[in-house]
Amino acid sequence: MRIFVFSDNIDIFKPIYKIIKNLNIDYFCSPKSIHKFKEFSFINPMNIKADYNILLSYDIGFSIHSNQIFPKQLVNNVLCINLHPGYNPFNRGMYPQVFSIINKRKIGATLHIIDEKIDHGSIIDREEVTIEQCDTSLSLYKKIKKAEIKIFKRNIQSIINQNFSTQSINNKESNYNSMNDFKKLCKIDLDKKTSMKDAIDYLRALSHKPYNNAYFLDQEGNKIYLRLDIKKIKNTHMGGGRTLITPIKKSA
Repeated sequence: MRIFVFSDNIDIFKPIYKIIKNLNIDYFCSPKSIHKFKEFSFINPMNIKADYNILLSYDIGFSIHSNQIFPKQLVNNVLCINLHPGYNPFNRGMYPQVFSIINKRKIGATLHIIDEKIDHGSIIDREEVTIEQCDTSLSLYKKIKKAEIKIFKRNIQSIINQNFSTQSINNKESNYNSMNDFKKLCKIDLDKKTSMKDAIDYLRALSHKPYNNAYFLDQEGNKIYLRLDIKKIKNTHMGGGRTLITPIKKSA
């Protein structure tokens, strides 16, 4: 049994590696991400689009937050599985936790077979995560990561033994968000009329330290970045909690 793993995210790779480190697996990352894995000298950089032929002799391949799209020639010949930080089929694509806070669609973790479409293949397992009023993109992502590790751990042996079952996605419920969709979301329309609830949801969805996401333009055309600092405090007296809108920086 030959297995490969692609990852570009050191934070999710570390706990996943603890689960599979005793297995005979070859590890890869994108060339641009090799600097993140200095402590893991056995991880090799590979441009999967150019060099996928090397992988055709494997039996199983995993994408663990890989930045690269697996080519159709690979996924049609090798069992490839994706660990995705979203609850398929809702908000497939980029930063599902961001869009789920805003559009109120389900969020969680999904383990699915990779097909020719992004985050689209048959589901092996998934687990929903609850969005709380105090969640930002960052806090919600941390909960999703825990769910990802959980479903990976409980399914890895059945995947290796290839005795797992799957369920198909209901395409009528499916939606997809690209990087361009996210970039458009980040620019605040100061003239837009909305409720306070939706405004808070919008800002907390784009609050993900240390990244600067939500911004507006001042009169000189400079970008003013914002993020919410939300703290949940369990008391009832006045002034017991706070929600701060924190300006991040001013840039041309």
